Amino acid sequence: MKVYYAFAILLLLCKVVAAQDPKLPATNLGLSNLQDGNPPGTGWYYQQYIQNYQTISNRGPSGAAIGNGKVNSLLSMSQLIHIGKTKMAGGNLGFTVLLPVVRLSAENNRSQVPTVNPNPLGDIIAGPFVQWFNKKLLGMRYSHRLELDLVSPIGAYQSLYDVNPGAHLFSVVPHYTFTIFPSEKFSVSMRHHFNYYFNELGTRTKPGVSYNFNYSLEYALTSSLRVELAGYYLKQLAQDSENGDSHYYQEKFGISDTRERVFAYGPGIGYVTPSGLFIELKEMQEAAAKNRSEGFRTTLVLSYKLDK
Repeated sequence: MKVYYAFAILLLLCKVVAAQDPKLPATNLGLSNLQDGNPPGTGWYYQQYIQNYQTISNRGPSGAAIGNGKVNSLLSMSQLIHIGKTKMAGGNLGFTVLLPVVRLSAENNRSQVPTVNPNPLGDIIAGPFVQWFNKKLLGMRYSHRLELDLVSPIGAYQSLYDVNPGAHLFSVVPHYTFTIFPSEKFSVSMRHHFNYYFNELGTRTKPGVSYNFNYSLEYALTSSLRVELAGYYLKQLAQDSENGDSHYYQEKFGISDTRERVFAYGPGIGYVTPSGLFIELKEMQEAAAKNRSEGFRTTLVLSYKLDK
């Protein structure tokens, strides 16, 4: 049986006010890695993600450590996926919906602790996709998917809190995912996201567009057990802006660069039980961060085909 690990867009959608400029709503960082582009077939799937994030340090525009405030999170996200039999461009049309809930906590050893919204509801994510099964690329087996997600700001948000589960803005996120098999035991999976953000509701504040990818180098120990070297990379491509002015935060507050960046890597393992339940566990350490926190992400994924 093929290992299935799916298409999520994560979300710890929280806004951490560490400076005067807006922080990026979080995208899929290390939720989808192992065999991400290679679902086993058409049908209905349910997936449950549990991800714990622990902040180690905060990094400024140059990558140097700044401040003492730490925001940690425990995310539980449910995803429903349908891969239909209707064809489009040679692939199968599908649709997915994700609903995150997240427990946020904050700490600061030297000054006032950031305030946290206790309501755990995050922003809903939904979108269509086209999945291509068992194609060929340079003679190698190749499965891939193109998806377009809309993130809608229904999550909890109140301006009186420093940290919120909801991002308080709409996002459009096209992404492309593939799994390629150089050999029967060895495979490579990647997921590429482009994140476009609209203005924060009721304001003219807008985070700059960003790009991120997840990656996984995978080896099959048995037909049911795979190990992986997995991780992710995020880079903000454009400066944050106010009323369309991308130099606002440099001129108003003297912030040299508002763009965020982070890289992560770590081991993982995936197992398919005799009943068809797919279980994945991975631990990823962040490095090379700029304008955001640096820490550890521990992720558990459960995936099950509903219509066997």
